[in-house]
Amino acid sequence: MKSVRLTAGILFYLARTGALLIFVIAMYATVVIVLSHYSTATWLPIQIEGNHFTIFYPFTKAPFLLGDYTASYLVPNLAIVVFYGLFLWLLSDVFHAFKQQKLFTAKGVAQLSRFYITNLVVPFLFLILFLVFKNEMSDLIRIIFLHAVIGVFAFFMAAIFKQGVALQEEQDLTF
Repeated sequence: MKSVRLTAGILFYLARTGALLIFVIAMYATVVIVLSHYSTATWLPIQIEGNHFTIFYPFTKAPFLLGDYTASYLVPNLAIVVFYGLFLWLLSDVFHAFKQQKLFTAKGVAQLSRFYITNLVVPFLFLILFLVFKNEMSDLIRIIFLHAVIGVFAFFMAAIFKQGVALQEEQDLTF
């Protein structure tokens, strides 16, 4: 069990760091795009040429993010980046549950429940978003399927954890 806790601890910090990095990137891109849309400031780290944009690394002219400067590209892609930040954050919570001394806790069940609900619901919200913006659907269908598999697996784990919590509480009452 020590190796599981060690691995879960390492994965917790990696996933949490990744989530924070993705949230910072999403916030940076959103702020730069919104400011460039409503301002004529030349100091902003963005270059717009026709329907394409280049966002530069802060304080440099090195390209960081590239894309189409259209609502049908920006809205779904920024939403996807935020979703994967949320996905990594919730995944880090699952790893946190596995690194605890007491494995079966109500908090662990809640973390697993949030993770599986997010994986089962949010991808279908993206399906609606992609339908509204008329984007390519083939990759999205595969991603929805993968998140559904992850969500079902996490659902099973949450059910096992819930049963473990009940058994552990029952055992604690007998001592």
